[in-house]
Amino acid sequence: MLSILLSAMLVLFTGCGDDDDGGVNSLAQLEAKTVNCITTTDRLLTQGPKGQSFQAKIVLAADEEWCSFDPTSQLATTAGGAVGEALPLYLQENRTDEYRSAEITVTYSGGYSVTLRLWQMPDSATPEYDRAWGELPEYREDANYIYKTYNTTLISTKYNEGGYRRNFTVCFDRDLRVAHWVAYPLHGCYTQPNVGRTDDWAYDPNTQPPAIASREQSSIVKGAFSNPSGVRGHQCPSADRYNTTATNAMTFYATNIMPQNWDFNGGSWGKLEIKIREWAPLVSTRIRYDTLFVVTGTHFDGTLSTDRDGKKVGYPDKCWKVLLQQKSNQNKQIWECEDDELKAIGFIFPNSAAAKDMKLSAAACSVKDIEDQTGFKFFQNLDPAVADAVKSQKKISDWPGIY
Repeated sequence: MLSILLSAMLVLFTGCGDDDDGGVNSLAQLEAKTVNCITTTDRLLTQGPKGQSFQAKIVLAADEEWCSFDPTSQLATTAGGAVGEALPLYLQENRTDEYRSAEITVTYSGGYSVTLRLWQMPDSATPEYDRAWGELPEYREDANYIYKTYNTTLISTKYNEGGYRRNFTVCFDRDLRVAHWVAYPLHGCYTQPNVGRTDDWAYDPNTQPPAIASREQSSIVKGAFSNPSGVRGHQCPSADRYNTTATNAMTFYATNIMPQNWDFNGGSWGKLEIKIREWAPLVSTRIRYDTLFVVTGTHFDGTLSTDRDGKKVGYPDKCWKVLLQQKSNQNKQIWECEDDELKAIGFIFPNSAAAKDMKLSAAACSVKDIEDQTGFKFFQNLDPAVADAVKSQKKISDWPGIY
């Protein structure tokens, strides 16, 4: 079963670019700016005035020979062509435990130049799952888990470029019929313009792989859960995905929904969701590096709920969120940052009426605390040398409005 799931995920993940949080088209760009450890091809794309030509040069770290313009020679680090023509790049698999990068300078016959950076991720036992996204937790193998990323096409606004983007990723448990976590980026690309809430409660229609059978999802179309009473709670909030109707509708898929206590959902949980949107760069041209990375999840103690079709559904005894963001608008990838350049925090609540008026400061904790309680490891693309320090943070002053 694991091999089937990984094969389906390969369709989603291999060879795709990861730096897709927004921005504008450049005169030169890489088809994929960050690739996984087993990717061996990429392309340099150019645009500009008709009739111009360009020359490209690859610069690698000393003693490295893994990226070139010739599949037969890793020494072929210069090439050229006519503007508009794609120039292939050939890579060797990365079997080291470090990210590696190539600097590619493109100089046009008109006299101007553009410098790009290509990243290749470290060696991994699960390269089909790995992405360079800041929010992605570490892969954990379980026969009941299905990992799935929902993709969407966003429209452009004054501040944000649209295009094909990830919406959110789930670690769905088909035995419990609830996701253990849902991971997603948050910034203005996803929230503006505000098309509003669709309330389009539905099974995942499986228009994107891998498929999750409707019998393995909870029935949410007819109403809330029962035994114990639970409303249909979003993990990736509806209000975080208002750019298009289709983008918002995905948040109403059963795979993104968990049973939540009514009072808690409309109380402290809702207040935290509003506060998180305030912390994200919702109206800004500073898109890529001020992205707020969020993972929302569940903790189970064995309690079961029942959906409207009578299917048993795991009822979380706790609900939580973990957050990661750069402290300022730095031109860095997450794995390049030192611990004092990043801020992180967690929140965990009992999924009960007792949490209705729970203060956010009382729910605040470190990301490490939630790792210890859930067994999941978060923000897998942090530099291992700084990860412990970042995930041990609990600096409330970094997150305005917590009291």
